[in-house]
Amino acid sequence: MLSTDEVQILIWLAGLVIAANVVAMALFVLYAKLPNGQLQGIIRSIIYRLDELADKLENEEKRAVAIQQINTLLGWRNIFVPKELIGWVIDTEVAAIRKMQKVTNTPNLHDDPDSEERAARVMRQVTLVEIKALAVQAKPALQQAAQRYNWPIKVYYHWTAGHYDQYFNDYHFNIGKDGSVFVTTTDLSTKKSHTYCRNSGAIGIAAACAYNATSTTNLGPEPPTAVQIEAMAQITAVLSKSFNIPIDIKHFMTHAEAADNMDGCDPGYEANGYPQGRYGPQNSVERWDLWVLKEGDAPGSGGDILRGKGTWYLQTGVG
Repeated sequence: MLSTDEVQILIWLAGLVIAANVVAMALFVLYAKLPNGQLQGIIRSIIYRLDELADKLENEEKRAVAIQQINTLLGWRNIFVPKELIGWVIDTEVAAIRKMQKVTNTPNLHDDPDSEERAARVMRQVTLVEIKALAVQAKPALQQAAQRYNWPIKVYYHWTAGHYDQYFNDYHFNIGKDGSVFVTTTDLSTKKSHTYCRNSGAIGIAAACAYNATSTTNLGPEPPTAVQIEAMAQITAVLSKSFNIPIDIKHFMTHAEAADNMDGCDPGYEANGYPQGRYGPQNSVERWDLWVLKEGDAPGSGGDILRGKGTWYLQTGVG
């Protein structure tokens, strides 16, 4: 027989375990539902990836896979968080995503028979936290693709040469006039057609601007806005930290710099009609994206300014 004191100790320990479980579950729900929180961004990223890449699975199967991935993400902490609670969080996030898709007239990929084709055109607004989650997930595949050409993961800055808030699927990220960031895929390792002969293992970021830009002294009626430049620099900080790559010209380049082959890469330019791969502002001027960020800037200063701002954001904790 247990003594009264021993019974009280067992009751106290049982209560402690129950309280720990309740606290753990409450914290999980809090962080999972925190607006723009990192955990919410990761959960939504998992849902989007399953929508796009697992179209042959039934909804319940996708839900089970999502629960498994979140359990893996939690590690040893998953002993405190039951699968039923994770499933409920997933269901609420799916409902929020479906509501957003309805408002923005974006197809529900679960029910769309042409999901693969349509998914390539899905564009949604993302936060820096979501960008970080996407980058971490895509890093291994991007590294593998880049290694085939013996170069590191690279990031290229562009302008669209279109109107403000006119977005294109050629880039992984489009930045609107007000600095809003939109992603065109749920998998950043998806190869896009943004930079000639340099798209493998690379990310393309474009500011939606520069319609009718003709020279460094005439960027047209829709030049890059200050908030677009800041957003591009913030994304730079996030990708630098997520990919563990330095913010230098070997890793982050404007299209103008890449077009003049300022990092010395040679993916086979000679065979494609560009000796030494130079077709930028110092040569044939076929591409000169962000050679300057505003009229009156010194020619060629755009990349250094973006990298400098990106470094500042990284040092101040962005990323």
